[in-house]
Amino acid sequence: MIFAASAAILAAILVSLDKAKLLEKAARMPALLMFAGLGVALVYRGAGGPAAPAEWVAAGADALLAALGFAAAAQFRVSRLATICPASFRLTIGGAPLFLIVCGLAAFILAPNLTLGSAFLLAGALTLNGAAFDRRAVANAPAPAVIKAAVRLESAAILALGLPVAIFLEAAATVAPDTLPAATPIFEASFSALGAFALGGLAGLTAGIAGNLADNKRKRATYAIAAGVIAALLAAPFGAHPVFAATAAGLLWGEETAAPATTRVRLRRDIDKLVLPAAFFAFGALLGPQVLQADMLTVVFAIAAITVLRAGPRLASLGSLSMAKESQLFLAWFGGAPGAASALFLISLFDAPSIVALDAVLTVGALTIMLSIVAARITSRPLLKVLLKETAVARKRALYVS
Repeated sequence: MIFAASAAILAAILVSLDKAKLLEKAARMPALLMFAGLGVALVYRGAGGPAAPAEWVAAGADALLAALGFAAAAQFRVSRLATICPASFRLTIGGAPLFLIVCGLAAFILAPNLTLGSAFLLAGALTLNGAAFDRRAVANAPAPAVIKAAVRLESAAILALGLPVAIFLEAAATVAPDTLPAATPIFEASFSALGAFALGGLAGLTAGIAGNLADNKRKRATYAIAAGVIAALLAAPFGAHPVFAATAAGLLWGEETAAPATTRVRLRRDIDKLVLPAAFFAFGALLGPQVLQADMLTVVFAIAAITVLRAGPRLASLGSLSMAKESQLFLAWFGGAPGAASALFLISLFDAPSIVALDAVLTVGALTIMLSIVAARITSRPLLKVLLKETAVARKRALYVS
């Protein structure tokens, strides 16, 4: 009930703000929204305001994360990702898992107070990169088609396929009550995931078939959204995870539907426009103050996580592709940065006190995401200009040689 109520309240607020045309521009200012939230939080805490109910905060984060997961999953067909965009496929099955492993080990070594389980939970959260807020800049630029496709699809694929992994890592970092076996959280997460996939998959598959058979093909996106909402709302009463259920609905709809790429892109754009401003503001307000607890080792890890630990595995996964070196370097840095999805996942842990070293996970994660948002915002557009310049030079060189 709390999840449904939180989702309804957030939907009403965000739709009202969208009708007032206050969200479209706000979605392009993640750093400003983040620092605005941090400022509000500091003033609120200084005034002695009561803490927000953890269960409601986590439920709201789950609702927003379910929307992001659904929109990302609806962008592609899993069975055809390797054929349609080899770069996205390599980044998803190669770069993301490698980053997860390297980041988890680095967090365990560098970040204070983290156990191995909580370190990999942190790494799982940072792997989610569904908030490439400068995707539009690449889409509108005269960049190579392979770059545009990779930027659009890799963040969607990593988010959609990485969310279940992050949810299982949350269970692995959770301590079972003394009266129950130690593996209880894993078993419960497994049953929850199975129920969520069955429920969400059925909803998404039904919506895809119905949309393909409908006389009005424009209603395909409407059917898809209905499937995602139904799956998320019915998940909790059936003991399933709502985020997993919504993501499964998006995956099966994306696999079954005959909707063109423009419909998929528009669907994600409309959902991002609603969710991203709320996510960045909530991140600043709820997790921003955690940064004040960071020490020097935490800073070192955060800087490493958004630079060499992130770009290295991504570049390695692209190494064997027949892609220009400048394009590989661009994709290695431009994508993969933790953002809104990572922030929402951490906020969703607010009502999970049984997680080992939860406060340390939130502190390290908050600093890493904050630095990531600032760094990505500062460097993405200059990097895009360099890519376009190098691509133009390469084209001229190829014409000269021919």
